[in-house]
Amino acid sequence: MHACFPQQDGSLSTLEALTYEMPLGLRFRKAVLWHKGSSQVLRTMAESLRDHENMRWSFQASSRRCHLQAEIDASGPSIHRLPYVKTDCSGAFDVSNNSRAFAKVHIRLGKTTEELTTENGAVLEMVGDY
Repeated sequence: MHACFPQQDGSLSTLEALTYEMPLGLRFRKAVLWHKGSSQVLRTMAESLRDHENMRWSFQASSRRCHLQAEIDASGPSIHRLPYVKTDCSGAFDVSNNSRAFAKVHIRLGKTTEELTTENGAVLEMVGDY
């Protein structure tokens, strides 16, 4: 997922998060928050909701300095599903995408807490069983 949050001073804050399964049961998880001129790499992630059918995802991510909780709702009318061909050409799988999703992120950075929201400035892409 990717979300862009315009700030009142004209700057932008962005959040990118990715999780995927790899061979041997391993799972890659990483989120990066760009906020107020610096980036925070958050490698500890836990999902509280992954709903492929309704295109909703909620997760928490943290590092030593930063903790965030994100809610992405991509259930709106812009959802589209596309078949992607497997790299070994043995078949295809569906990928769902909504490039006009809602996102809300609660950030705790040091002793400061903030909430970022965007009505349609987030993208959520999901692969898996529906």
